[in-house]
Amino acid sequence: MAPSALLRSFSRLLAPGRLRNGTRSKFYIQEPPNSKPNWLKVGLTLGTATFLWAYLIKQHNEDVLEYKRRNGLE
Repeated sequence: MAPSALLRSFSRLLAPGRLRNGTRSKFYIQEPPNSKPNWLKVGLTLGTATFLWAYLIKQHNEDVLEYKRRNGLE
């Protein structure tokens, strides 16, 4: 391999990525994920978040009542 060819191949490694004619980027083969939301995942996520917040508030209220009971505040 000639030194100039070696420098060209090395400079391609350092150069920012470019799309060559006729090639596709793997990131644009499918349509964007926001165009069709996965409603099952959305529902499960929101349902889980709601359940966890309700459980957290319930547990907090129980802990406050236990604290008041132990310290004679109630």
